[in-house]
Amino acid sequence: MKILRFCWLATLTACAGFAQQQQPQAAGLETPWDVRKILSELTAQTDQLKPLLAQLNPQQWADKGASSTYILQWQTSQRQLNDVLISINRLSQKTESLSLALDTYFRMEALETTARSLDEGVGRYGSRPMADRLNAYVAHSFDSRQRLRDYLEDLAASTEQNFKIADEEAQRCRGIISKEAPSSSKKKKY
Repeated sequence: MKILRFCWLATLTACAGFAQQQQPQAAGLETPWDVRKILSELTAQTDQLKPLLAQLNPQQWADKGASSTYILQWQTSQRQLNDVLISINRLSQKTESLSLALDTYFRMEALETTARSLDEGVGRYGSRPMADRLNAYVAHSFDSRQRLRDYLEDLAASTEQNFKIADEEAQRCRGIISKEAPSSSKKKKY
């Protein structure tokens, strides 16, 4: 039992030690401060999309022969925009969360896809200056999205490494426990 406790403590100590070693700078992982800076830039860029979407009128495009799908995409883009902002806010509160980082990234990619589609609609059925502004938004926000993607890759690698080390330590402790001879706690009475 003492060895089991020892292995348990050793595993916790190893994981804690590894977590300290895996501080963002050591593993190439962005610091929480830097991640929040990236997220702040993404929030500002996403906020810039709000007035652009507000100026679009896909109903007028439909009147000019455009597919009514643009109306649905416009409505979807507004929901996606709000979802992205909420997701960014949640990630900024817990920057080390892989699931929140994935959620944020995928929501941003979905918004970009919808914005690109709307850009095509504006180009065909709306004003060229508006299409250019929407296209500039998508291009301008690429760098911040790419930095988030890079952080996401580093975070996933770091998390995977943490699990690998914890598993190796657990295997080592299991090996120690299995080699331990059973102690005879019962004393024979003569």
